[in-house]
Amino acid sequence: MQLTDQQLSIISHNEGHGKVIAVAGAGKTSTLALFIKARLDHGQNSKRLLVIMYNKSAQVDFSEKLRRVMTGPLPQVRTFHSLGLKIYQGLVQQGWLAGFQEQLISQSEQEYILWRLLQQHAPNKNLVQEILNDKKKWLDPMMSFMEQVKSALNPAKAVFNQSGLPKQCQFFVKVFAEFELWRKQQQRITYSDMLYDPCMLFSERPDLAAHYANHMDWILVDEYQDINPIQQFLLETLSGQRAKVLVIGDPDQTIYEFRGSSSHFMLSYFDEHFKGAITYELSRTFRYGHDVALLSNQLIHLNKQRQPVMAIAHESNPDTQVQLHTDDDYARRTLQIIKQGLTQYPPEHIAVLLRLWGMSAPLELALLQENIPYQMAHHSWVLERYELQPFIMLFEVAAKVFHLHGQRKRFNSWLMFLTFPALKIKRNQLEAIAQQLSLSNEEPVRVFKEMDSELSTWQKQQVENRLQLVTLALHPRITAHQLINRYLRETDFYKGLSDSAFSSQQVDDRIATVQGFSRFLAKMNLAANGTHDYLQELTLRKREQTDQKGIVISSIHRAKGLQWPVVILPGLTEHYYPYQSDGEMQQATSVESERRLFYVAMTRSMNQLHLITPTQQAMDSGQNTISPFIQAMNVSELLTLQQAYKQGEGTVRLSKPITKLAKQYAETLAWPLEIKVKASKAPNIKASTARSKTQVPSMEVWVKHHRFGKGLIKYETQSHWQIQFEDGSVKTLDKHIAQPMMQWL
Repeated sequence: MQLTDQQLSIISHNEGHGKVIAVAGAGKTSTLALFIKARLDHGQNSKRLLVIMYNKSAQVDFSEKLRRVMTGPLPQVRTFHSLGLKIYQGLVQQGWLAGFQEQLISQSEQEYILWRLLQQHAPNKNLVQEILNDKKKWLDPMMSFMEQVKSALNPAKAVFNQSGLPKQCQFFVKVFAEFELWRKQQQRITYSDMLYDPCMLFSERPDLAAHYANHMDWILVDEYQDINPIQQFLLETLSGQRAKVLVIGDPDQTIYEFRGSSSHFMLSYFDEHFKGAITYELSRTFRYGHDVALLSNQLIHLNKQRQPVMAIAHESNPDTQVQLHTDDDYARRTLQIIKQGLTQYPPEHIAVLLRLWGMSAPLELALLQENIPYQMAHHSWVLERYELQPFIMLFEVAAKVFHLHGQRKRFNSWLMFLTFPALKIKRNQLEAIAQQLSLSNEEPVRVFKEMDSELSTWQKQQVENRLQLVTLALHPRITAHQLINRYLRETDFYKGLSDSAFSSQQVDDRIATVQGFSRFLAKMNLAANGTHDYLQELTLRKREQTDQKGIVISSIHRAKGLQWPVVILPGLTEHYYPYQSDGEMQQATSVESERRLFYVAMTRSMNQLHLITPTQQAMDSGQNTISPFIQAMNVSELLTLQQAYKQGEGTVRLSKPITKLAKQYAETLAWPLEIKVKASKAPNIKASTARSKTQVPSMEVWVKHHRFGKGLIKYETQSHWQIQFEDGSVKTLDKHIAQPMMQWL
């Protein structure tokens, strides 16, 4: 392979510490492999060279790459966790740590134990009932808290105080301690404990840690931007004063903050701790074309916490086609793009990347309807999701098949129906009602009225209202969509979801699933009594699909490190990008973090990148607003730059905010283009204030606010401007107050 000057510079690095900032698709693993070959060719002992990869898959792939470029003994290639396990086993043999069973505690087993402990240590009975009612609501944040504790060396209480969790979750600290006591009594460890236990011991006993230091001449760390505090501690412990440390990664792709990762380690901490480190860049990407490079650069350069590196597409790259679509039904447009893509690519080469899993619901149903296979790693498919189970039950009743279930299944279904959304009735009372209903095939309202209960008149009415929905399902002329709407209205379903969730992300995920399901059934216009059979047909189609085959539907977080010929990013509204998960169970996500996530999503593409935004009509009506990330990139205009170069145009005029980077990019590639700022003028303030309705300016109007910085006026009314600022925030400003503080650009 022909190497770039940047790659050659890194491969020849021989003395001292080094840090490599590598953009997405920069060929960093190839560079790392050739660096190792060069060191071994110059006499480096392979046993004194350690390579640490981020996960098992990367470890296997990199080992194979090493075998292809060199012969002779290979260095150790490990993950942090496999390295931790080896150290753990050594400490057990020396008697410093207790032995453990070979079988790790699985995630499902850990969740079960934690759920039981949450019930045991909840501070009151009402909380115990809530934990029983909504297992996922409590387990998700508890598991996240466990991961945060075990990614650092701080006590659980200190981690809790910094976590942003509400006070009612303080008992999580006790649950953590009880889980640790249980696993030690059982001599069991989790995946995280491979690092956590030995590192905790080293932090308490520096004399023991010293025995593991200074054995290596070189330690190389891949994906360093994803490192967390406990991994950094182990790296420092092993390197000691002897090892030269070379790290490689991209701080613009730091997206695992919820696991303890921080771009701080790569941006500043490494240089502070490993003195004299030389910084290198790998700015040439071998994955995508100039249009994706231009757009992603424009997006990520708005972040302030980053290294000023610009990605440049290599001349050998595919000319990635970027298309900006407008459609208020993103599932419909995504399906159209997929069907078109299937004429050129196998299904596995097409990926749909989502900010929230709930966004997949309408797309999954549409794909099943078209009998197009799809795969979703690590997530339940749409008809298995908990929030849809009340509707599934109603359709079983409508089809008159509900009574065919066993009594236990009917009991669980009735209990779910009465508790989701929650009624303000004690669980044991609802269990008694569910038990009676599960034993009878009679009309449920009649069965309930004949029961002896201690419910108040108001509570009885609430139960009857809920059961009336079951009676309604039997009406021969009601459609599935009408039944769902009635259920949503009568139960105040969305408020119930909100009340029973800790985070806005949890709520939005579930609401997106329900809304997508409802819209799909509205299009189908199925009778309620025929919907069960149709859903069973879709279920059969899904069961016949192979897990690792079909269109890839993935969250952006799980897509990191991967690439596809065709990437589709639907639902690009300001609700999802940037997504502000600011519910009471989790901290608000920073705009910079969200911008990094979108940058990762865009740079997974190789041949085609499809961006789907709402229509202008939807924006004008206030139903949806386009993502500020799309607006900040000025997609349509920036895509004209490469086109002008190909057509031999001498001059290109661009809006001021995108001109600087466009010039820099063109100059780097020696494109013979003169890039000028497109002329703009301030709006007619008097004319603007005379308007009474919300309007979009007829031309792009950029302003500079003395406090908020540069921004684009998106809408204006008689008295207000809505401005999208470069940091991604959208603010509505009073014209009378804001006008003296603004400069028109």
